Amino acid sequence: MNKQFSHAATILQVKDPLASAKWYRDRLGFDITFEWGDPVDYVVTKGEEAVSVHFSKGDGKPNDIKMALYIFVHDVDALYQILKAQSVEVRSPIVTHDYGMRDFDVIDPDGYVLCFGTHVERLNQ
Repeated sequence: MNKQFSHAATILQVKDPLASAKWYRDRLGFDITFEWGDPVDYVVTKGEEAVSVHFSKGDGKPNDIKMALYIFVHDVDALYQILKAQSVEVRSPIVTHDYGMRDFDVIDPDGYVLCFGTHVERLNQ
């Protein structure tokens, strides 16, 4: 089969797409790359490299899934310090897991859990 897939985007339903996108911009360093509607009811944000999060007008209630996004980063420890300095609500502190990931969780203003992580050497090999 030929490779058909280019990339994926996560779409979160939120009460106020523009406000949510601004939080991602101001607190996480994402860029707002697209807005649609009057008033705005769809917004696209982009992080470094290939991370894209879209916001769509909805009831704003996250589902019961624990994790909404897992974002792989180059230096999780540096990002942890930056986000703490930005007063981002940390849901779980940074930890290294035996399966080879070092990560931490934050909560966005709509209640979605975002996990940021870096591959590390597996413990218990």
